[in-house]
Amino acid sequence: MHLIKKIFLTLILFNLNTIKAQTVLDTINSVNNKLIVSSIKESKKEYLVYLADSNKNRKNIGDIWKRTIKFNNLNGKRIIEFGWEWYIKDGKLYKTVTNLCDAQTLAPIYHKTVSNSTGDPRYDRELGIKAYDFVDNKMIPSDSVKDNIVAGKVPVNIDIPILSWELDLETFETLPIKSVGQKFAVSFFDPSEDKPEYHIYEVTGKELLKLNTDAVIECWTLIIKYDDVNYAKFWLSGKSKEVIKMEEYFNGFYRIKELLF
Repeated sequence: MHLIKKIFLTLILFNLNTIKAQTVLDTINSVNNKLIVSSIKESKKEYLVYLADSNKNRKNIGDIWKRTIKFNNLNGKRIIEFGWEWYIKDGKLYKTVTNLCDAQTLAPIYHKTVSNSTGDPRYDRELGIKAYDFVDNKMIPSDSVKDNIVAGKVPVNIDIPILSWELDLETFETLPIKSVGQKFAVSFFDPSEDKPEYHIYEVTGKELLKLNTDAVIECWTLIIKYDDVNYAKFWLSGKSKEVIKMEEYFNGFYRIKELLF
């Protein structure tokens, strides 16, 4: 074969293999050990969460999310205890969430949400305590929690090895991100859902995110598309993959989360 033809074919094969490598969909769940769970550290973080118009002008004072990670033991097993406190205007505590998960796999073990009355109908749609145990591939309403409003409901079948969606910001830190173009099918599940499924996230680039007039940080950008228009974009620190910012676009408006330093 003529040398030029050989070189041309080699380049074509190289480009095809490169495209293929960039578009492989990597499955992420709580059994295949692809998450780098060793990167999780005990921590306390706060995020400002606010709404913005189509021009990204801020529309409200914003809420404060306080999120904590600590290690513990349960029945001789090493677990991660995740806590989330959601404060709205005037410092009112709207919601607290507790999640227990396996420290090696992040498989959920227990979930509890307490929603408090705030006097604001936008928040007060579902008040009370919801608690679940995850046992034998089922999400079962916990019968050991007093005043559990979901007690007696039919268990939800969990037919894929799920991860807790309410720990998404912390789980992103464990993703095996190496290059732009990677796609992850992540088995995130929220207790409000009827059934679990995989959700597609793509590493779309690297950007310098401006924190203030003096500081910028290089970040991976990670995007989930809800449909052809609506999406959520996350900026993850280039080194630790800590979530620095999220920008969610939905029907002409933005919801933005920013890590408070």
